[in-house]
Amino acid sequence: MLYLAFSRSCIMLVLMATASTWALSAETLRIGAEDDWYPYTAYRHGEIQGMSVDIVKAAFAASGTAIELVPYPYARCMQLTHEGQLAACFNTSPDRRIDSEFLLPEESLFSDDILLWANREGAQPDEHLQRLANRRVAVTIGYEYGPVFDNNRQVLRIPVRRDLSGFLMLQRGRVDFVAAYRGTAQALFQENPQLAGQFVPVAVLHRPQLYLSLSRRHPHARELLERFDSGMRTIRGNGHYRQILEHWHHDTEPAD
Repeated sequence: MLYLAFSRSCIMLVLMATASTWALSAETLRIGAEDDWYPYTAYRHGEIQGMSVDIVKAAFAASGTAIELVPYPYARCMQLTHEGQLAACFNTSPDRRIDSEFLLPEESLFSDDILLWANREGAQPDEHLQRLANRRVAVTIGYEYGPVFDNNRQVLRIPVRRDLSGFLMLQRGRVDFVAAYRGTAQALFQENPQLAGQFVPVAVLHRPQLYLSLSRRHPHARELLERFDSGMRTIRGNGHYRQILEHWHHDTEPAD
């Protein structure tokens, strides 16, 4: 009888695990994508596009996982993920809060420099953070900029909805600096000729790895994380990941 009961318990566990895997395979899971962070992730011309969009799609395709990307402002995307209404959100630069409130894969999406930008005229190179006391720095709502900058309480942070707003404020002298990624800033300068040639980076604030953040409250998040990592290892191994970076002219891979 004990053996029979044990066997039945084992069978039930296998069936439960199989049912969970089948449910994930059959269900299309909703993942939030940042709506205004080109060239990495943005909602443009009726579709979500960008380098990290291509990476996320390729990783889940490689692991046979159906996903649906939905565009949101970054702060809203992370809030819905935190609540479990979305399975995941990207792109995230982890800090202590992110580490404690979300699940993070082993595999990052990509890396890039976060730079402190100033008006070209009168800019001082190698601007150090200790010189930023009471200086106005435009920061995008919900973004993380690295522990050194984020923990500096003497900086006067001016929240903006998107990077473009920060550079327009810098152009008009309403802030002293803008904190922005190299790649997104360069894309903005190319697409907005009125900004071209006006700004220079004066310091590197941080060089983060960007991640897909998964909800601790979503029932399929942990298995989704495993599938993402598996898919990322596949596309990095077969060269597809490198092809995506080259397509978007991004020359930096995440560190191993």
